[in-house]
Amino acid sequence: MYTLYWSPGSASMAPHCCLEEAGAAYTLKLVDTGKGEHQTPEYLALNPNGKVPTLIVANGSDGGNFTMIESAAMCMLIADRHPAAGLAPKTDELARGHFYMWLTHLTNTLQPAMLRYYYPDRHTTGDGEAVVNKAMEEVAAVWSRIDAHLRTKGPYLLGDRYSAADIFCTMLSLWQDCCPETYRRFPSVKRLADLVMARPAIQRIAAVNQAA
Repeated sequence: MYTLYWSPGSASMAPHCCLEEAGAAYTLKLVDTGKGEHQTPEYLALNPNGKVPTLIVANGSDGGNFTMIESAAMCMLIADRHPAAGLAPKTDELARGHFYMWLTHLTNTLQPAMLRYYYPDRHTTGDGEAVVNKAMEEVAAVWSRIDAHLRTKGPYLLGDRYSAADIFCTMLSLWQDCCPETYRRFPSVKRLADLVMARPAIQRIAAVNQAA
């Protein structure tokens, strides 16, 4: 049994979708970040970073609960624990390297650039306008490279093979304030997002996020 601490529109969407795709048993714990619930002592005891999501797996190897943070890492774990869901290539396949590569690129390169746009105060003690403008430029550049890859080697990041990396990519593609008209500017990214969002499991999670 999994417990996912989540909030709508946050990075919890990707592991949430992976859990649903895997058919795993899980419960949700809503964290109202607007009310500062991610900064309470109780939540910080689970996730010292004070961010969403947090994933707890009941009955870990030591008999207690296993807790982890970092959305992309959760996607990897869920893919590993539920191989029948086909969320990642097998560990003995070379394609597994590209799965790691894309998830890491998304969370280490694209997502940080987006966060610089949304939270410029974390990166400067002065006027954040320059940080915001540079972040928008970088986000667009990264999307352009991803779009080129999908155009020639898609429709998924691993070619014809759907994976959790596509879920993570689609999640980030929804954060469009930092890159207005993402789908118009990058049609192959839109094609990927459309394929992912058409999946029944993803539609169920989208409905939960919209209702929250």
